[in-house]
Amino acid sequence: MAILLQRSVRSFTPLYRTRLYSTSVSLVDRLKQDRKTFMRSKQQPQLNVVKGVLSDLIYQEKAGVVQDASNPDGLILSVIQKNIKRRQDSVKQYLDGGRPELAAVEQEEISVLQDYLPEQMSQQAIEEKVQALVSELGASSIKDMGKVMKAWTVDPATADRKLVSDAVKKILAQ
Repeated sequence: MAILLQRSVRSFTPLYRTRLYSTSVSLVDRLKQDRKTFMRSKQQPQLNVVKGVLSDLIYQEKAGVVQDASNPDGLILSVIQKNIKRRQDSVKQYLDGGRPELAAVEQEEISVLQDYLPEQMSQQAIEEKVQALVSELGASSIKDMGKVMKAWTVDPATADRKLVSDAVKKILAQ
């Protein structure tokens, strides 16, 4: 009887959550703590954002997305960045459609998400690093852009790949 009871209890504990939270403890724990805080203080917009990120993480885990062992928070940061990009697109569409009040809501959600990202590199710092990389590789034309982008080693969470790409185009076009 005890064995049967044990099996039924085990069947209700989702394994994917245990694996996800044990591999990247710090940022997921912060998200979970913030979820509790936002629930208690009834901060609905922030709560919705954090719940959405946690939901996306569970979906990624179920989909079998492989995490990089050297960067355990990489999956979480990529999910946050995708959410930011999605909301930036929404802001643009709302402003084009004449709905600034909805754009303001999306902008507020972007600011909540950016609190979870590490400090971002400035445009000037990106350009300096790209310039050093271009001179190191000896890249001279726009045809060498792929070589420069492949050699870029800065974490995508600290420097947006689009900004890096724009900086490489700008420097190689000179």
